[in-house]
Amino acid sequence: MKYAKPIVRILLSITLLVAFILACIHMPKQRCERISVVAHAQNESVTLSQKDVESLLSSAKIEILGKEVKEVDLGEISTLLKANPYISNVNFVHFAGKKLVIDYTLKQIVLHVFTPNGEHYFVDNEGTVVPFTAKMQDYLMIVNGNIPDKHTSGKKAPKKVQEALSLTRKINENDFYQAQFRQIYLNSQGEMELSTAVGGQTILFGNMDDADQKLRNLKTVYENGLSHKGYNTYAQLDARYKNRIIATRK
Repeated sequence: MKYAKPIVRILLSITLLVAFILACIHMPKQRCERISVVAHAQNESVTLSQKDVESLLSSAKIEILGKEVKEVDLGEISTLLKANPYISNVNFVHFAGKKLVIDYTLKQIVLHVFTPNGEHYFVDNEGTVVPFTAKMQDYLMIVNGNIPDKHTSGKKAPKKVQEALSLTRKINENDFYQAQFRQIYLNSQGEMELSTAVGGQTILFGNMDDADQKLRNLKTVYENGLSHKGYNTYAQLDARYKNRIIATRK
């Protein structure tokens, strides 16, 4: 009896090995029955859905459904997806039985930029230009004003837009800032101006020097000053000076 358990284990291992080998032999002969797309997104909106992916594959004349597993070029699919402007990373493309699983991570879109000539585009958290799509319906910081018209999808956004992105990152880290500041205007001096959700003031912010302190000063003014005097009391707040805010009445 002392040999019974080891023999059972050996037989079980052999059975599993045989099953695995048979599966490996027969799997390439199986035909793909469906496609499953998994999109990971930090934005609430999904800029590239399963339907979009199926359309991309169709446009590239890549046939999958009904094809034998061995006939599907997974590398070709991965290359196609990596070239898409809304995808940050293709995590994997593989078969799970008769199902093709496509798993990717979408870019985190942060800015909606409007150029003087009427064009508009997005910028992701890495500072890369992303084409506009109506699928993106999240609240985004708007950037407009004196912005170079020239931009290329997949390339870095203009320098001044990069500065606006740096400020937006700081704003998005704080719930108060995020609720209060809605738009960044780049004026003719190359400085940033903020538009607010409450009070309608124009805030002269300048550049990114002492940005954290400027934001803290503005928060103090809103919480301890304007909340008592009235949010509509002032037309402009100048935050460009160290440790003070200069207010201009309406």
